[in-house]
Amino acid sequence: MSRRVEARAPARIDLAGGTVDLWPLSLLTRDPMTVNAAIDLYATAVVERAAVPGLAIDSRDRGVSGQVPRGADLDAALAAVPRDLEFIARLAHHFLGRDADGVRVVTDCAAPAGSGLGGSSTLGIALAAALDRFTGRGLDPERLLALVRGIETQVLAIPTGEQDYHPALRGGVLALRYTVEGTVVETLRADPEALRRRTVLVFTGVSRNSGLSNWDIFKRHLDGDRSVREALQATSDAAHAVRAAIAASDYDAVGAALAEEWRARQRLSPAVTDARIDGLIAAGIAAGARAGKVCGAGGGGCLVLWTPEDRRAAVRERLAREGGTILDCSYVAEGVRLSVS
Repeated sequence: MSRRVEARAPARIDLAGGTVDLWPLSLLTRDPMTVNAAIDLYATAVVERAAVPGLAIDSRDRGVSGQVPRGADLDAALAAVPRDLEFIARLAHHFLGRDADGVRVVTDCAAPAGSGLGGSSTLGIALAAALDRFTGRGLDPERLLALVRGIETQVLAIPTGEQDYHPALRGGVLALRYTVEGTVVETLRADPEALRRRTVLVFTGVSRNSGLSNWDIFKRHLDGDRSVREALQATSDAAHAVRAAIAASDYDAVGAALAEEWRARQRLSPAVTDARIDGLIAAGIAAGARAGKVCGAGGGGCLVLWTPEDRRAAVRERLAREGGTILDCSYVAEGVRLSVS
C-alpha cells in the first residue's frame, strides 16, 4: 500500500439531457443523449497512513467526522459513523475491508451541498480513485465508474443516473450516448474560454434533493404517462442540438437549445422548478441572458445561464442583486488526477 494518495476530480455543469441517463429510461428514449462539461470546482480525497486506531474519516465540507473500529464488518462500520458519512464509509470498506487500521480518509468538495453539480458523484470518483491506488487494486475507469455508481445507489436507495461520473473521470465537454451495449462517450472539440465567457453559474441558496423530482419522473414514465415520455424525449433532442451547436462553435444556437431543454424539463415534473428558480431565470433573461436552466434534477441548487459575452457582467450583477450566489468557474479538460507519496 502507498503511504499517502490524494485525488482531485472536477464537478460538472449539465447542459442538456439530464434524467435521460437514469436506467432504464435511457433504454426507453429514442437516441438518448446528455451533454455536460467538467468545471474547476473540485472534490478532493486523501487516503493516508496515520497513527489512528481503525479507520478515521473526516469530511471537511460537511464538517462531520467518524471513527470505524478495526475488524468492523460493513454493518458495524456504518453504525459507527454519522449518516452523512455512509457513502464514504461504504467506499472505504469496499477497498479496505475489516483490516482497515491506521488509515485516515479526508474529503472535501468545493461544489455546495445539493448544488446539482454532481458533487457527491464527483467525490465518489475522487475517493474511489484514491483508494484504488492506495490499495493497489488497479481498476480500469469503467469498473471504477460502475463501482461508485453501485455504491451511491445503495446509499440513495433510488435509481441513479450515470452522467455525473464521466466528467469527474475524463474532464472535458462530453456528449454521452446511451445504448444497449453501454455508454458511448464523445469528447467534443470546444473552446473552454469561449464557453466560460458565455456561462453564468449561480447558486440559488437552496439545496435540493435530486430524489424528489427524479423519482416522480421515473415512476410516471414507467406508469405510461405520455406527457412525461414526450418531455423526456424533448430533453434528449435538445441535448443533440446542444452537441451540434458546441461542435460548430455556434454559441447563439447553444443558447436556443438550452432554452428548449428548459421548456421540456419543466414539463417533466412540478418538482423541477419553483418561484425562486423561475424568478432568478427571468431576472437573468431580463438582464440579457439567452436562456437559463437548473443544474441536475432541479428543485433548488444551481442554475446555469447562457449569455452573450457583452451581457455576462450585467447578468451576473443582476442575479447577485436578486440574492443568488455567483460561482466563478472555468471549463477544464482533465478529469481525476492522483498524487502519491
